[in-house]
Amino acid sequence: MSDLSPLSDAALDRLFRQARTVHAFQPVAVSDATLHQLYDLLKWGPTAFNAQPARYVFVRSAQAKASLLPFDEAARIV
Repeated sequence: MSDLSPLSDAALDRLFRQARTVHAFQPVAVSDATLHQLYDLLKWGPTAFNAQPARYVFVRSAQAKASLLPFDEAARIV
């Protein structure tokens, strides 16, 4: 990873200048291949002072999503 060449203007536009926050998601399933690609990018991202390892959970069913709710509520207290 020694290639530190600058990003093109088009890449910078897409990453920063034209980026938007998503407020809703389409009801379309994400493929396993896309999730693997996403994880391969996320695993290199920074964490809080490298002291809090990132943890990712990919869920598909409503039941699996509901099982994560207590963790969300606990995180809001911290």
